[in-house]
Amino acid sequence: MVLASAVLIAAGILAVILWSGGQLDLARFIPPREEPPLPTVGALADVPTVTPGVAPERLQPTWTASPLEPSDTPPPTNTRRPTLEPSITPTLPPATPTRTPTPTPTETPTVTPTGPTPTATNTRSPFLFTKSIDSPIYLRNFANNAGCNWLGIAGEVVDLSGNPVPAGNYQVHIWESGIDARVATGTAPAYGPSGWEQFVFDSPIIRSYNIQLETTAGTPVSQVYQVQTRASCNDNLLLMLFVQNH
Repeated sequence: MVLASAVLIAAGILAVILWSGGQLDLARFIPPREEPPLPTVGALADVPTVTPGVAPERLQPTWTASPLEPSDTPPPTNTRRPTLEPSITPTLPPATPTRTPTPTPTETPTVTPTGPTPTATNTRSPFLFTKSIDSPIYLRNFANNAGCNWLGIAGEVVDLSGNPVPAGNYQVHIWESGIDARVATGTAPAYGPSGWEQFVFDSPIIRSYNIQLETTAGTPVSQVYQVQTRASCNDNLLLMLFVQNH
């Protein structure tokens, strides 16, 4: 808008110059300057100073927010509660036990007794004879030709020196399971000079028998031993050895 006014003013001046033949006296168009009266103190305070030839700046209206009317009760607001993060409890490894050193065992010195070495002797029995430590012994029948069709009890009697006693000096009493017999020593040389034998059955079978060594008069010279036969052709001979004890 200001630019349009300036263009109109310039066009008017140009027209006047052309109308006057190119000679323009600008003094005719400019009115004489009058000195304005000095303003009073009140005027200076109330009236703003206007600069000639300068258009006052037009102020643009501004928007001022009006204060909100107070309300009786402020609107409720949602307060967001903080989210609790789960805490992690660290799991500590078990304490490493302290290893207790194991004492090293020391060798205990062996005390060697001085003097002569004692000789092992058999325990004295109230009877003159006892069976050998390894009796009874189970063997396959070798004393006759019956083979497995035979079951018997046999043995030998020896003195303190391990020698066979004279034949006929003692007898062996065998009884139980349908048998009650006495056989003299030296009657079965297949088992030794003082050998003896008693047939009990015609095939291997499990049976129990009592055996005791006696004098020829029937006096016991050993305790009663109970033995049991086996049902096997490899064990159909039960061997019993009597040894003099003292």
